[in-house]
Amino acid sequence: MRVAALLLASALFLAQPAALRAQTGVFLDGLSMVYQDVNRCSAAALTMHLSYFSDAPVSYRDVIAQLNPHAEDVSVRIEEMLTVAEGYGLKGVVRRAGTIDLLKRLIDAGLPVLVENSYYEGADRLREWLSHNRVLVGYDDATRLLFFYDSLLGIGDGRGRAFDYDDYDERWLPFNRDYLVLYPPEKEATVQILLGDDWDMTRNAENALAQAEGDAAAASSLTNRAFALMNMGWAYVQLGRFAEAAAAYDEALKLPLPTRYFWYEFGVFEAYLGAGRYDDVITLARKTLQGVQGVEELYYYVGRAAEAQGDRRRAQGNYEMAIFRNSRFTEAREALDRLLASP
Repeated sequence: MRVAALLLASALFLAQPAALRAQTGVFLDGLSMVYQDVNRCSAAALTMHLSYFSDAPVSYRDVIAQLNPHAEDVSVRIEEMLTVAEGYGLKGVVRRAGTIDLLKRLIDAGLPVLVENSYYEGADRLREWLSHNRVLVGYDDATRLLFFYDSLLGIGDGRGRAFDYDDYDERWLPFNRDYLVLYPPEKEATVQILLGDDWDMTRNAENALAQAEGDAAAASSLTNRAFALMNMGWAYVQLGRFAEAAAAYDEALKLPLPTRYFWYEFGVFEAYLGAGRYDDVITLARKTLQGVQGVEELYYYVGRAAEAQGDRRRAQGNYEMAIFRNSRFTEAREALDRLLASP
């Protein structure tokens, strides 16, 4: 029954001429290539993703203005990209614990997928490591290659920039194998079938936990083990198990992590807040801010920790700084409004 449902879901999308089937793979056409400005890969990737669904050109500058309203912003959460996409009349889902097989099913169904993964600028991977967003547009099982529209590396021979399945999966691990699927509203039932259990966010967190536990046990390096423990912590937070989340993060922080890791991943702050470890939130956020100013989420978490400690003045200042850094930061604005409204 499930196989039949998936075949039906794929057929509904493969009626589109944009899905070009080859003997051993599928390649999607119809995206517009966008090369990024510095630290603007999120806006470039989302612009390319949106172009697949739009008959009219999508303005990269307009997307930047929505995702990076402050010039010094160096990081965009994948959930922020979904919010912007909804303004273009699309629906979408963000999930973790993705797999190569799931990505292939989505491509089979005519759906490009925006993914967050690692980019290395030099030989020192911990020091030169960055987050980078790409849009998956195809795969070929014969060569075990995935094909992406890449705002830094381009599109290769025109089908997309190629990455080996295993290489790509290792690059995906640090971001808990997250992914963004966009679709027209009338296709929601089809996407729900394609995602299966992962449509439900609690089940997705449970799947992420199981996947991360397997990654931790099989880690090929201390850094990959740290990434797996971080992913375990994220899953525990989603499941409301804050003490276990904090313990997983504590173990991960003893291992080698990239210098820029906390520019992009914030689950540890949620875990420590949930566990009542407010000083640890402030210490880690301030340590990260010594190397970068343009991560508004760090000020937000300092604000939350300070508010929990009863330091309203410090909380207000940090919420205001978070909003200054990103005027579209809804959570920070709501926190500030709540604080100012309380006696």
